[in-house]
Amino acid sequence: MRRQLSAALAATIGAIALPVVVDAPARAAEGRNCTTDETQYVTEPAGLLNLQQTGFEQSWRFATGKGVVVAVVDSGVNQRNVHFSRGLEDGTSFVGGAGTDDLQGHGTAVAGIIGARTFGDSVLVGAAPDATIVPVRVNTVADQISTANVAKGIRWAAERDEVDVINISISTGPSDPQLKALRAATALAVKNDKVVVASAGNGPGRDNPYTQVQYPAGFPGVLGVAATTPGGGVDNYSIHGKHVDVSAPGVNVLAPFHAVGDCLFGIDQPYTSYATPFVSALAAQLRERFPKDSAADIANRITSTADRPRIAERNDIEGWGRIQPVAALTSSEATPPGERRSSIKPPAGTSITARAAADDPLAGPRDRLLWWALGATALLSVALVARPLSARMRR
Repeated sequence: MRRQLSAALAATIGAIALPVVVDAPARAAEGRNCTTDETQYVTEPAGLLNLQQTGFEQSWRFATGKGVVVAVVDSGVNQRNVHFSRGLEDGTSFVGGAGTDDLQGHGTAVAGIIGARTFGDSVLVGAAPDATIVPVRVNTVADQISTANVAKGIRWAAERDEVDVINISISTGPSDPQLKALRAATALAVKNDKVVVASAGNGPGRDNPYTQVQYPAGFPGVLGVAATTPGGGVDNYSIHGKHVDVSAPGVNVLAPFHAVGDCLFGIDQPYTSYATPFVSALAAQLRERFPKDSAADIANRITSTADRPRIAERNDIEGWGRIQPVAALTSSEATPPGERRSSIKPPAGTSITARAAADDPLAGPRDRLLWWALGATALLSVALVARPLSARMRR
């Protein structure tokens, strides 16, 4: 049975958390109005609001992620969902056998945010609609996520020549006993020129901000992603810290739902799990448009063009600001002299820079015009004062 969903119908998934993270453990996406008992599609244009407000729809004129492979290290992908009838390749699993089918729903949603294909009347489409998804399954419904398995998944993706981008909508804290393995796997991915994108993590609540650096987002060379609210800002539900590089939409996110169509995710809070794939999608677009750019170059394009209140400053809440796909895809390829350093943590021996605002080409003429105007004003003032004096002298 096919039932149309309004934009208000939604389901939520808690943030995937590794064993030592304070976040609530992951739960399946069985929402208030989204159910696996029947197939449902979102058909109202409001479902595309995040893509529209962020500018992805406009960015498709320049790139769609065609020919780019994104590895999604998560709970797998449900290939029976119609939005994955194309663009899904064989991956691998480090839990429950060799299959990559998603029993939980989280990985399916994350992968769809990146590369869901259109279907019928559904308005759902991925932010990089021609990117290819490779699922790397590291947990099941019953599993508490093992950091060791996540590290294995990242390493597997890092060793695949065809993988261009690695999405990790998972986070853990600095006291994780498996942090060393996670660090080594992430370092290999960075060394092998993969664009690694990871969630900044979700805090325990709006009234209790959580500021502990999370990993793998906190490792060198990784893009850490915070989640924005409907107004575009980042609240205290996203974990703040030096590991945050950019922000992207994390609330009311339209994505594939198990094997049965669509649903809106994250309607109660902005989740970094759903913000992260938007950044991975942008990375896929950039890898298509600038195939000679290194992963560091791609990260630089993303951070240097992000929207922030002060052009030369980042902060621990939203990093360099909210991503701007069109600006990232159309920015100058050359880095101008006197660039400022980005928040991205570069691997040893490399540096990633973010461009400052370009010089105003009209600044010179405008300054000269201003001086001429000031001069003319001064002369007029002198004339107005001198005229009555001259008249009295003649009398």
